[in-house]
Amino acid sequence: MAQPEAATIPESDGLSDMERLAQDERIQALCNALDRAVAQRGESKVQTLSGALFNLIERGFWRPGDKLPGEKEFSQVLGLSLGTVQAAMRELVSARLLERRRGAGTFVADAKELGSSIWHFRFRTLDGKNLLPWKSTVLSVEEIGDQGPWADFLSFAPSYIRIRRVNDMQAFKVYSEMYLDGPRFRPLLDVPFEMLAQKNIRVFLHERYNAPTFRGVHRVASTSISKDVAPLIGVDAGSPGLLIKALCFTFRDAPITYQTIVVPETPHELEILG
Repeated sequence: MAQPEAATIPESDGLSDMERLAQDERIQALCNALDRAVAQRGESKVQTLSGALFNLIERGFWRPGDKLPGEKEFSQVLGLSLGTVQAAMRELVSARLLERRRGAGTFVADAKELGSSIWHFRFRTLDGKNLLPWKSTVLSVEEIGDQGPWADFLSFAPSYIRIRRVNDMQAFKVYSEMYLDGPRFRPLLDVPFEMLAQKNIRVFLHERYNAPTFRGVHRVASTSISKDVAPLIGVDAGSPGLLIKALCFTFRDAPITYQTIVVPETPHELEILG
């Protein structure tokens, strides 16, 4: 499908020599990824191209805010029809991984813009005002081998990264555990707790690891707060509360994070977001 020896973009693109070299390296990597994908599975050309582009963006070949070559340039250097390239790009734009800017071209979507739509829940006061976390504290970030309900969702990874946090809402506290694929997100073990405490972790995953969250499924059930969690959020063991499970997905609905959130009894209104 791809022709690596011809994998260079036209010199009339307005790029500097360094920018053109970087772009040529990206195109070469895309050619190689396409060749591997064709050899490994029998997807359509559109699916193969969109999947290869997503994988390279995820690996950092293109970062949020980077401009991609034009569709005609992709078609020329990859040896694919313009229609195939356009369909693959539409799929990535529809998934919000890419964004089109009128008169400027196609860019990798900005993590902050994507992150604004992936808050999973928020609380409202009785007069309808949003109640935002006053302080977030990271309790631990560790790699575990335990198999729990997260294992099935994350396709039984060899290990898991677990992030434990407490969010202080001023009126009450919320406890959460987030699970991610261990081998893929092992660098999180070296991130300072203060950095994770200040961030929406899903935005951080997109910014740092090009791992965007596109949608979430939320399941809510009543619960009795366990003796391990109760002192962390300042309530008695056995107190009533809510257990929220947030199952999050990235491109093509591949699972990316499994999170549980324990909320104590509160008069505040809970709004679940998509």
